[in-house]
Amino acid sequence: MQPNLALPPQSNPNLSPEESDSEALLLSADRLAYFHLVYQGFQRAAQAAGTVDYFYIIGGYTLCLRFAGLGLIPQITPALSHLATQPTANPDLTICLWDNASTGARLPLLIGSLLELIQLHWTDHLGPRKEIKAYDGDRIRTNFHIGPNILSVLDRQQNLACYWIEDAQNIPYWEKGSPLQTILNWWTSDRHHQYVHAGAVGTPNGGVLLAGKGGSGKSSTALACIDSPLVYASDDYCLVSTDPSPYVYSLYNTAKLKGQADLERFPNLAGLVNNLDRLGLEKAMLFLHQHHPEKIVRGFPIKAVLIPQVTGKPDTHLRPTTAGMALKALAPSTIFQLAGSGQTAFQLMSSLVKQVPCYVLELGTDMAQIPDVILQLLSEI
Repeated sequence: MQPNLALPPQSNPNLSPEESDSEALLLSADRLAYFHLVYQGFQRAAQAAGTVDYFYIIGGYTLCLRFAGLGLIPQITPALSHLATQPTANPDLTICLWDNASTGARLPLLIGSLLELIQLHWTDHLGPRKEIKAYDGDRIRTNFHIGPNILSVLDRQQNLACYWIEDAQNIPYWEKGSPLQTILNWWTSDRHHQYVHAGAVGTPNGGVLLAGKGGSGKSSTALACIDSPLVYASDDYCLVSTDPSPYVYSLYNTAKLKGQADLERFPNLAGLVNNLDRLGLEKAMLFLHQHHPEKIVRGFPIKAVLIPQVTGKPDTHLRPTTAGMALKALAPSTIFQLAGSGQTAFQLMSSLVKQVPCYVLELGTDMAQIPDVILQLLSEI
């Protein structure tokens, strides 16, 4: 697949008012040339190591992950396995993924030099969301996650993206658990679907969104429902839409346990953890689709928003709260954690919490009560 380097008809809206139309066109051309060079890096890797395609349904759209070589496949695909679908000739989005180490390829010299420069002087070249400021615009989005040094680039016009890391073995565990967040967040936002930092459990006919910052009890609530009649869509990140009515889409089948206390709290899951040898450095992580495929669903209508709150008391209760409190629980962590989230994301989340009832879920220490309380609520709505 060859990128189309035709210029967009409009000027880049990110330019300052004093820049002329001709300067805007030159800047757009430079960013397209940058994307083309990154894509050439994928083509080199594909020629050296061959390609393998995987297809998934994300938020109702078909995603093709085109891997050059095999290095990144075991790092990226387990979290998405429950969304696998049949191949298609015309996916809605194609993401090209590769690493240099397993393919024996190298990036084009200009791109490699740019990334080396960014690593040396990242405060000069990266914005607050890790976007590469000079090359991030209206059509071409680009982000360099300093540390693991992951490059993500999207051509919004062609629905074509590139994802690169020097060595697939250096993918951090949290990226394995929720891969491709940056690219998927950019792309789904254009389609009025919003990535949110939230859990989701329910039934195929409807469920609840679990909102709150890290450590609030979202994961514990979701995981407490695994051995109940409720099904699981997320314990950390999911995709929501509000048109025509609130709906949540599953993104990852990953479950995370925090420390020894969670391992003891969920003995039915402790033996399924896939990174037991690294728990001193990482959160315990497992892929539920590998062990409980019948419990994972691709999505359901949202009937309520719940804000988990740990009380230390034995019993679990629901307490009605306002849409404003639900938005306060949902929006800050979403906007802070996800590159590209901003005013549009806030508006969609604001619309969501106004359309459904909102409650504080006062979590008791008797974990068995949690799914019962949620089931009772769903039966009454």
